Formats: sequence, C-alpha cells, structure tokens
Amino acid sequence: MGDLSQLKEEYWKVLCRTRKSGRIAQTVKDRVEAGWDRFDEDVVMEALRIHMSRYPGYKESYTVGIMRNLQKRKDAGGRVKQENKFNQFRQNEYDFEQLEKEILAN
Repeated sequence: MGDLSQLKEEYWKVLCRTRKSGRIAQTVKDRVEAGWDRFDEDVVMEALRIHMSRYPGYKESYTVGIMRNLQKRKDAGGRVKQENKFNQFRQNEYDFEQLEKEILAN
C-alpha cells in the first residue's frame, strides 16, 4: 500500500499545476480518492501513472476515465499495465566476430 500512497502524492503534485493557485484542497483530494475505491488497486495505480506521464495538464476528472477504460479491459480478461510498444520489435542478431574480422580486413 505504501507504493500507492507515494504514487498518489506524486500525482497530486503534478495535478497542482492544473490550478492557478498551484494548490488543491485536501477535501477535493479526499472526495476524488473516495471515488477511486470502486476500481481495483492495480487499475488505480496504472491510471495515475498514465495520467502523470501522458496528460499532466489535464484535471483529475480525466483520471477517472482512464480508470474506467482500464477496469473494463481488465474485466474482459485484458492487461491493465500498458505495454511499451517500442520494445515489441524483433531485435537484430549480429555475428560480432565476423563483423570484427570484416572491419579489421579493411
């Protein structure tokens, strides 16, 4: 649970930038976080990460939409954690000994 509380703290620091005053009242935080109780913890955590990394200028209401979509995906048997598509490419295979011989031969 410590992981979630730290993530929440980071999240609220990012969202403070969406306010002219740079602050969010604790009552607002409490009300918003109470609404997160209907979602699984892994969904909440991933939604907070997504919001902070991709949509830092959006207010907290946007996070609930992310949570709804992630929860639907999870309930349908999908994955909650977003995959990094950059790592889905097939890696090239090189024969480094052969390449070294070619370089030294030139």
